[in-house]
Amino acid sequence: MKNPLIIEKPELQSNVHRYGWAFVTFVFWSIYVYLWLPLITLVAWWVGAYLFNIHMVKLQGYEGLASKLVLYSIIIVSLSALLIGWANIERLRFKGVKRRQGRPEVTVSQVAHQYNLPENHLVDFRQKKSLEVHFSNDGNIAKIIEYVRKHNY
Repeated sequence: MKNPLIIEKPELQSNVHRYGWAFVTFVFWSIYVYLWLPLITLVAWWVGAYLFNIHMVKLQGYEGLASKLVLYSIIIVSLSALLIGWANIERLRFKGVKRRQGRPEVTVSQVAHQYNLPENHLVDFRQKKSLEVHFSNDGNIAKIIEYVRKHNY
């Protein structure tokens, strides 16, 4: 055929065009698989029920479960009693005791001493709205720049 109706030249496509259509194809295949999920779930439930019937009813697996049920119940009850007892002991132990206390307030003199600043400068800095503080490598304050905003009304 001299003039085919479908032109097949993928090498002429740009990477954006090629990857774009690959992404669109992936999205629609994902939607297609998503539409099949209810049927897949139904089949999985049926297989699970079928296997349960084989192992528990036909092979009498319920007898092993019944023989272990008493042991499992004893373990569950003893662990529950242990945890409830521990919780009650802790409740009685800390009853009326305030364990969560706030941190002590840091004074201006302590902060000024920490950063080697005069207290009056620190009090002035705390009044400012916007400061830029530069620190040296050893953690001391290198310089402080105050930003003054000019309002145009």
